[in-house]
Amino acid sequence: MTAPRASAARFPWRDSWPGTAVSGDGNGWLTGGCWLYCGRREVPVLWVGSVHTPGAIGELYACGGCLAEIALRVRHQALARDAAYAGV
Repeated sequence: MTAPRASAARFPWRDSWPGTAVSGDGNGWLTGGCWLYCGRREVPVLWVGSVHTPGAIGELYACGGCLAEIALRVRHQALARDAAYAGV
């Protein structure tokens, strides 16, 4: 059984999120190493942002598969947060 969903009218963006970036989509893809889950090297990667750690700042890159995983996790988190907000 699935949990009831909050009304889409209250959150019109939630069912029409844009697709995840994929290699060849016009974004600034480079060939390099994925810093996320898979750790593969010499694959198409996209710059995600800067990572700040104690004493250093690095540039984070991720492959299409790992970007899709992050997007899925963020969407699940947002849906759960919205459901809690709506009292569902």
